[in-house]
Amino acid sequence: MRIKLTPEDLQNESEFDLLAEVSHQKLREFVTEQIRKEKYIIRIYSGYQIIMLLLFGFFLTRSIVLLIKGYTEAFVGVGLAILFSFTALVIIHELLHALAYLLTGARNISFGFILKKFIFYALADRQVIAAKAFHVVALAPFVIIKMLCLMIILKTGNTGLLYFSMTVMCLHSLFCAGDIAMLSFYRLHHGKEIFNFDIRSEGKTYFYTRK
Repeated sequence: MRIKLTPEDLQNESEFDLLAEVSHQKLREFVTEQIRKEKYIIRIYSGYQIIMLLLFGFFLTRSIVLLIKGYTEAFVGVGLAILFSFTALVIIHELLHALAYLLTGARNISFGFILKKFIFYALADRQVIAAKAFHVVALAPFVIIKMLCLMIILKTGNTGLLYFSMTVMCLHSLFCAGDIAMLSFYRLHHGKEIFNFDIRSEGKTYFYTRK
């Protein structure tokens, strides 16, 4: 039976090295640094982002054209999707992170936000998360919401619902940038056995590697 590590175990300098100490107040700066340093994952994701933004531009423009012609359903679908994406979808995104944490065995799940920077995050207080589990947590919202949107897009003939789902899928890609950047941190340290844990009271996340 594998022994579950604790934050105190990782702080044992004879066995682990500290890779990064990230303040939640400076998450954006940390994310930006990973985007600047790591190229492979970021390039793939940037290409995907461009495709999503082009699709959004196309569907938005087409909905406006249809509105001018007297068909309101597509434009209403896009409008509702934009409203949904910047309200309820933010909550759903973080709940999916929390669900993934639970499924990987973590507990003490809570949430935080920096409203002025439009940053929201889920954390597992004092729970040591291995690299594979962290990848599951990071990718869960991206994969689940993408798949749900694609299922609706492929099965619906309803113009409003089609435009709604397409817009949500495109906009949600923007919300996943921070998650992808966090995975870039792991690629920058490829070959290392990395663990992380959050300390809610400190507002920080720590990344350690086994020596």
